Amino acid sequence: MRRTSVIVVITATLMLALLPIVEVTAKGAKVNPPTFGTGPTQGEIVAGSVTIFVSTTTGLDAASLEIFDGVWSVVTNITSATSWLYNWDSSSVSDGNYQFRLEGWASGVSTGVTNGANFVVDNTVPSNLAFVTENPDFGTGLSLSTRAWYAIPSTGTLSFTWNATDANPGYATLTNVPGPGSPSNDGPGFLAHRWDWATGSFPSQGTWDPVLTVYDGAGLTSTETRYIGIDMVGPTVGTPTLSINSDWNNAQNLVFSNLFNGASDSSGSGIAGYEVRDSVDTTWDSVGIGGAGTLSLQEGVRTIQFRAVDNVGNSGSSSDYTVRIDHVAPVAGGWLVPELTTAQSGAVGITVQASDALSGIDSTLTKIQYGFDSDGVGQTPDITGSWIDVGYGLSSSLSSSIDWSTKQDQFLSLRAVLIDNASNSDNSVTQHFMVFPSLDLSWNSASVDRLVVRAGTEGRVNVTSMLVSNEAYAGSVVVRLQTAPADRNSNVVWTTIETRTLQPNSLADLQEQMLWTVTILNPGEIDIRLTADSSDSISERDEANNDAYMVAQGASQKMVGAVPSFSPTLVMTIIAGLYIGLQISRPKSEKCLS
Repeated sequence: MRRTSVIVVITATLMLALLPIVEVTAKGAKVNPPTFGTGPTQGEIVAGSVTIFVSTTTGLDAASLEIFDGVWSVVTNITSATSWLYNWDSSSVSDGNYQFRLEGWASGVSTGVTNGANFVVDNTVPSNLAFVTENPDFGTGLSLSTRAWYAIPSTGTLSFTWNATDANPGYATLTNVPGPGSPSNDGPGFLAHRWDWATGSFPSQGTWDPVLTVYDGAGLTSTETRYIGIDMVGPTVGTPTLSINSDWNNAQNLVFSNLFNGASDSSGSGIAGYEVRDSVDTTWDSVGIGGAGTLSLQEGVRTIQFRAVDNVGNSGSSSDYTVRIDHVAPVAGGWLVPELTTAQSGAVGITVQASDALSGIDSTLTKIQYGFDSDGVGQTPDITGSWIDVGYGLSSSLSSSIDWSTKQDQFLSLRAVLIDNASNSDNSVTQHFMVFPSLDLSWNSASVDRLVVRAGTEGRVNVTSMLVSNEAYAGSVVVRLQTAPADRNSNVVWTTIETRTLQPNSLADLQEQMLWTVTILNPGEIDIRLTADSSDSISERDEANNDAYMVAQGASQKMVGAVPSFSPTLVMTIIAGLYIGLQISRPKSEKCLS
């Protein structure tokens, strides 16, 4: 029972503490003064409509509500007609400190006064709000068009600061920020005036409109909105217009434009500009927001890369384009041309040797040209006066209609117009090829019947020779037999021993055998030469094979053993054999006696 009594006392005490603080002054004994059932509590800050409920109304006709702001003044009379309720409009007074009191009336007589709590009227909302999104990478955040963008990782931090003007500040809230979650309130009590917001898992891209709400002590609020975005995703570059395609080209520069065509940063911070590079380079070149420019091209198969960059510095994936660049024309080598003679007939195949290191030679445009020249000098054939196209490619054939029999001692002039697959072109250096006579005289054979003879009138050496022609020749040929000492110097001339003139048509059968005799009168070695057409009166393909050389030696009786080519006669060989046979067949005793 004692414990129950204590609990009842404590509960009653707490309930009394929650009631408006009033001061009751009794002015009559018959009816109790009214009290505040509801109303401002001690030190409370109120705004707008304040509900006053009058309690202890038994026997009362009315309760007069008065307010004190230095002097007491009547606000209104509260009666049972309004169920002893009154909604006081606090805006009817200026902001400041006030106190209510109730005075009861019964039959025109005051029943006493009850003083209410001291309170504060504050009907002014917080003003001069300052709300800052700190250190954006792009934009200010003050409007949708100037949204503050951040290139911030998921584990980053967003910082906000705020301030406001109010006579009775309360607390502030921050809402609509990147999640997950939301920041705690700043206040009431200590106000930090900032939030450093981090969740550890910010999204990679998105937009938010953070709202600052500032509450004063009366619960009045003011709000301010900012506009932010997170962008960690690079933009997509558009499809450029290029001055060249992927085929081989000799362009020195690539002209490009319209990089914005189809470019997008989705819901990001927006494209700030475009960049370009050759893939072998380590740095990118900015071309600005216009998306156009010029890039110097190097030789080879190149990969040209384009990309877009957004306003917070994110670079998108590159868009790659292959170009093939060749700045050097083909290089000509030699020519493959058969020997040209006046007997040539039919088509004559010719080939120019040429190469191109990169794009290769375009055989559909490369062509061979020819002409005829009188002296094999110069870059333009002087007989034809201009170049004549043979055909396309590195190999072709001269026309079978060319009459080569009229071209003796002229020069076939050739050049190639070389074009590669990148359109580089160059003309090869002119080369000249002489047209030789078709006739060629030469010695098929020329020999002596002995190398050594005894010098003197009987020292005769017989020479057998065969002069041949590569084609039937109807003219005459002068042939000379000549000798000269083998140990001669350059001042010694050949001595003509015999001159023969072959009759016309002697070589109609392509050959002519001739027998000669040379008498070696003096000891020593001599050179023997047969020469055909020594005056070069006959035009031949090769004048160098018109001579045939032999050697013979005249020996004296005393010098026979010293002659390098001397060999024993058959008789001497038989006598030596008989002698050796007799020596072998002799008896041993005879050998011993001897």
